[in-house]
Amino acid sequence: MEAKEFRFESAKEAEGGILAIDVSDECAKIMAPKAVFMVLRLTRVRNAVANIIKQEMLSDGGDATVSQYTVNCAREKTDVLIMGTLRQVRGLANKMRVQGYYLGEKRQEYEEIADALDGAVKKRM
Repeated sequence: MEAKEFRFESAKEAEGGILAIDVSDECAKIMAPKAVFMVLRLTRVRNAVANIIKQEMLSDGGDATVSQYTVNCAREKTDVLIMGTLRQVRGLANKMRVQGYYLGEKRQEYEEIADALDGAVKKRM
């Protein structure tokens, strides 16, 4: 037995690697977004939104890191590093859209974040 590390840059590349071990086409389509890891940086995010991003990523098995000043709001905004698979990041984008839907005037920030996440995921699909 041998253990060999793989890193897939796109879902298409992952799908090929997954198919190589003789799985069904459907299985490869389902698993490919789970096999591509990405790290994204969002800039100048309000602390409340940054905390929501972190909570949502943690709830789905990913993670996010924010400035040490986010919790005590010593600074108004923070950058956020989002770490997760294509599936997790796509899920975060969907959750941000849903949360933004209920916020009225603050909806735009959530929409911008969701659009940025969707754009990053589409580049890797």
